[in-house]
Amino acid sequence: MKTLSSTEEVIRKLYAITYDYEKGFEYQMINLLKIGIERFGLDIGVFSKIEQDTHIIQYCMAPPEVLIHKDDQFDFDDTYSSIRCFSQDPIALAHVAKDAQLATRSVYKVSQLESYIGIAINIKDEFYGTLSFSSALALPRKFLDIDIDVLGLMASWIEVELMRRKQENKLNVLNQSLKYQANYDLLTNIYNRRGMYENLHKGLNLLNRAGGDFTLAIIDIDHFKKFNDTYGHQKGDEALVCVVKKIKESIRDYEFVARLGGEEFIIWLPNTNHQGSAVVFERIMQSISTIPIARDPITVSIGSCYFIFNNKYSGDLTKLVDELMSKADRALYEAKSKGRNRFVNHQAGQVSFIGLAAKEALSIDE
Repeated sequence: MKTLSSTEEVIRKLYAITYDYEKGFEYQMINLLKIGIERFGLDIGVFSKIEQDTHIIQYCMAPPEVLIHKDDQFDFDDTYSSIRCFSQDPIALAHVAKDAQLATRSVYKVSQLESYIGIAINIKDEFYGTLSFSSALALPRKFLDIDIDVLGLMASWIEVELMRRKQENKLNVLNQSLKYQANYDLLTNIYNRRGMYENLHKGLNLLNRAGGDFTLAIIDIDHFKKFNDTYGHQKGDEALVCVVKKIKESIRDYEFVARLGGEEFIIWLPNTNHQGSAVVFERIMQSISTIPIARDPITVSIGSCYFIFNNKYSGDLTKLVDELMSKADRALYEAKSKGRNRFVNHQAGQVSFIGLAAKEALSIDE
């Protein structure tokens, strides 16, 4: 018979695995099963989850000759877990064959376990599963009250740890959701202004080190207020989603579109000069004009600014972005003043390219 661990030693070991939190729940559970096997002098330790009528082994320790593995499933009625309601009392059977009532049950014949001690695991008063230790050999002693107390202590640790990890997972999901909301536009699922600045900084740093160039463009949906007044805001939201979809389909995967607010969007085109951006703008305008959402085609005006890192830029990148957006905004204003449904590209305050959509499209009259 193995030397039993004292209750104090069990508590010390439970504290130790608590501090091993970062190693993962599986690591903690395997070590807890080792503690139980040593404490009770048995050779099989199992932590299971009960789902309806199915007993699912989540973690286990057993000798090689015992054919039991993680993720094995059994009918609940074929396990000792079904002997009595676990929410009431633990089960402690030192020699099942000597129990006149239990020895005749099918669960004994199926499992062939002579000794068994198990307890229910409850999470917020809801039955989760079981923690048990057993052996094919009868235990040469009776289970004592102290054994039940130790088992209860281990079960309490599992319940607390499961709840803590569940709450942590909820917190992580919430944090991810808050982070998403902070950086993405919830209607169109693209970067918002904050997300745009964050990603522009990363892109500018890369281009600055490599000495690349880029085009920054602002897109504005023509006469969008008129569109909302004519078709309603729900249709307006639908139009915004469709426009974003068309823009994303017209650019490459390492480029991005962000929503500045309202009906204005910004496009980041790294390693793209005047000629390259003109091709992209033509493609975007043509694609948007095919959106079948209203009587008349949707059109957009685009103002852009081209910039090249000839030398290592040592200035404030935030100020550089603001300056370039200001130039793109002036180009957008010029595109609107010339009749909309066109694009204008500026560089250092000079107009370098003015273009119309390849296929002329009609906008809603003002």
